[in-house]
Amino acid sequence: MTKSHIQVPCSKLSLAIIREFVLARLKALGVTGKVAQQIVLAADEACANCIIHQHKCDIFSSIELSIYRKSDTVYLEIKDTGKAFPIDTYTPQKLEDIVRKRKKGGLGIMLIKRLMDEVKVEEHPGYFIYRLGKHISMA
Repeated sequence: MTKSHIQVPCSKLSLAIIREFVLARLKALGVTGKVAQQIVLAADEACANCIIHQHKCDIFSSIELSIYRKSDTVYLEIKDTGKAFPIDTYTPQKLEDIVRKRKKGGLGIMLIKRLMDEVKVEEHPGYFIYRLGKHISMA
């Protein structure tokens, strides 16, 4: 199992770099099509949350993203500093409630949880890791 990783500044401009990195790495791992698109979207949402909410788009701070395949699962690991938002235990609002209230936002974590098969948070002193796993066929 070889991990590929990238470190990017906390800027919204980094999201395009992240998407390209994830897509290229997935292709190298033999993951394409709808599954690859789902993983790219989950990575984009999770990294956007870190960049926008955790770091307030501070380009002098950064996040790290790793991707690897272990057996029939592709894992994304997002390493960030500070305190993690508990995406693994958070229950997002129902889509109907968001639409009814015309609330902006609130869809990212719901998307991540629907797209990925595993969503975990690993906390360490001074940093945390979001580990997102997507089960894929052993083609």
